[in-house]
Amino acid sequence: MSRMGFKPFQYISTMFNAGLRRKAEREAALSGNKTEAQMSLFEHIKELRKHALRSVIWLFVFSGISFAFMEPLLHFLKTPYEKVLQNLHDQGVTQQLSSISIFEVITVNFKICFLIGFSLSLPFIAREIWKFIAPALYEKEKQIARLSVIASVTLFYAGICFGFFLIIPYFFSNALSWASQYAQVMITYENYFNSLITMMLIFGAVFEVPVILSLLGLAGILPSNVLIKNRRIAFLSCFIIGAILSPPDVISLCLVAIPMYFMVEISIYIIKKIEENRSPKNEITV
Repeated sequence: MSRMGFKPFQYISTMFNAGLRRKAEREAALSGNKTEAQMSLFEHIKELRKHALRSVIWLFVFSGISFAFMEPLLHFLKTPYEKVLQNLHDQGVTQQLSSISIFEVITVNFKICFLIGFSLSLPFIAREIWKFIAPALYEKEKQIARLSVIASVTLFYAGICFGFFLIIPYFFSNALSWASQYAQVMITYENYFNSLITMMLIFGAVFEVPVILSLLGLAGILPSNVLIKNRRIAFLSCFIIGAILSPPDVISLCLVAIPMYFMVEISIYIIKKIEENRSPKNEITV
């Protein structure tokens, strides 16, 4: 590989086929049929394609529903800006969303409907993923994997709601007030919704940290003592990320950084519980 150079697509294909083989072997071991792993690899590929197709169908169904209810959804998503606009109007500052391109509003609306469709279809996509991997899991692994799937979807929604209802209104208010001191700020339709969606997805991803770190702890890759020893680094990293994402004031910084660090503390607690309940005969090989 070093002489010929790294081939990413070939590497991904090899890893993908190896993963399907391991899945087939585990299912064969669970069913007691050792020859099944060699006989059903093509069937596993067909099964994966079936679940992937269903996931895409769920995505398009919910995207279509979002498009049908586009007007009330857009009005709801503009709620944080309208609250900020009212406060700014009381201070003598007037701001309205503007568009600098004919197709800007249309493109953004389709993007929003697609992302809302993805968010709404996430439980169904997770269900398709679960149906594909569940037959290759032992009973103890199924319990942990089921909890992980449910927790990941729930925390993703919790992060989005936390960002939309608590952080984003305060963020826009402070950002606009601060920027208006230096320039006449013109907020475009695309700029507002791109910023809104980006921040919501960021908080959704931040709330996934406990699930990711807990799975790494379950696999023995990331023991709790490593996180405990690096608490200061994690704390500093959260505030650095918060400083990048938030307006330049202390309250906004704390509103972003503290929940991020709180997710790390939750992860430490969960990994410690996993390690306490783990015994050599109950240990899971991931």
